[in-house]
Amino acid sequence: MKFRYKVLIINLLLLSGVLLAVGYIVLKKNYEMALNSRIENAVLENNLAESSIEYSLLDVINRSRYDLGEELNNISGQVYAGMMNDTSDLIILYSDKTVFSSSDGISIPAGLTTRVEDNIKNYMIREENGRLYIYITSFCTIDNGMLNIITRHDISELNHFIQKSVNDYRNLSLIILAGATIIIYVISYFLTKPLEKLNRVTDAFAGGNYKERISVKGHDEVALLSDKFNRMADSVEGHINELNDMIKRRDQFVADFTHEIKTPMTAIIGYADTMRSMDLSEDQHIMALSYIFSEGKRLEDMSMKLFDLIYLRSNEIEKKPLSSTAFGNDVINSVQPILSSSKISIEKNFDQGIIYGNKELLKTVFINLIDNARKASESGSRIIFSGCRYEDGYSFIVRDFGVGIEKKDLDRICDEFYMVDKSRSRKKGGAGLGLSLAALIIDKHDAKMDIESEPGKGTKITVSFKIYDEGKTYEK
Repeated sequence: MKFRYKVLIINLLLLSGVLLAVGYIVLKKNYEMALNSRIENAVLENNLAESSIEYSLLDVINRSRYDLGEELNNISGQVYAGMMNDTSDLIILYSDKTVFSSSDGISIPAGLTTRVEDNIKNYMIREENGRLYIYITSFCTIDNGMLNIITRHDISELNHFIQKSVNDYRNLSLIILAGATIIIYVISYFLTKPLEKLNRVTDAFAGGNYKERISVKGHDEVALLSDKFNRMADSVEGHINELNDMIKRRDQFVADFTHEIKTPMTAIIGYADTMRSMDLSEDQHIMALSYIFSEGKRLEDMSMKLFDLIYLRSNEIEKKPLSSTAFGNDVINSVQPILSSSKISIEKNFDQGIIYGNKELLKTVFINLIDNARKASESGSRIIFSGCRYEDGYSFIVRDFGVGIEKKDLDRICDEFYMVDKSRSRKKGGAGLGLSLAALIIDKHDAKMDIESEPGKGTKITVSFKIYDEGKTYEK
């Protein structure tokens, strides 16, 4: 069932309950007021009859001779004819005997003539033959006998009045409920319309349409919910895009890895088969072994870097304070032999500072960066490796003046197996894993790597660290 119908039904039930309760109270009050009015009129009429009969009896009892029963009958007939209307009856009892009755067949209710207290009238409401009557009894003593003056009043119109009031109120309630149904439905429709929009958008979102958003104006709970949904949708879409990108990168990784491993394996298998199936000279034999050795070393280097990537992604690293000067000189000492063999010089300039990190992993980063600079440089060129201290951090800079990197390649050079110039990289022993490993290590150190490059003018790579605080506790 739709929410708007639930709102409609609940409100109609509440309104019906209120109308029923109000109607019961009002009709009950009106009935009681009307009944009390009838009782007061009946008592007044009984008082008038009593007064008239008692006044007429005064003349009778002052006579020396009289027949009380006959006199009571005559007086009662005159009082009934002169004072009472067609809806009333008069019954006179004397010593429990009926001496006058305006109508035949009137049955006096039991207990009505029982005197309780002086100057107190008895009354009783009774239904007879589908009609409602009220009996009023007055008491007085004449010649040592009890005189009961009983009036009976037909108040059946009271039931008709109440029934008419009930019917009128019922019709009015139905009109109110019909009008309220329309009004509540319209209100609930407009109140729940944003929820239906949200429901449709949610269905579309669940079906894979991550671009769907809901636009709801206002500042109520529905608008706030819609805003939160949109923010959640943005977040989910972002994560989905990341997952899709991760899947694409994974597929690309597998394809690149397959391609990269195929080249050295083909060379190894080819030269091994040549050595196995052919008679080679000593020089040819040594050359084949050299190719097998170099390609095997490239496979080993590739597998170690892959292992480092996998390990670092799922494990924390141990860090400690490092002197920037000592660290920079240590890196230069490690790369000096290969730079010398390539006839490339390196210039250094380090500000004194302290960084917080893992020495061996950071050495891997900067050795890779300097080696990449070597591969991009011509023989006789130079590389600058420097360190600068700032107010809130420390930066190492590796700069070369080689071939540079196209702008379109800058966003992908940290991807696994991505190489700007594949022929140059493979010729110089590269596999496209160095920068991806370096980027991961830098991220593990909460540092930032910035790359600036221009084709034909060289590349500048800046790695920025947060300044080491001796009073701060660093996590390993």
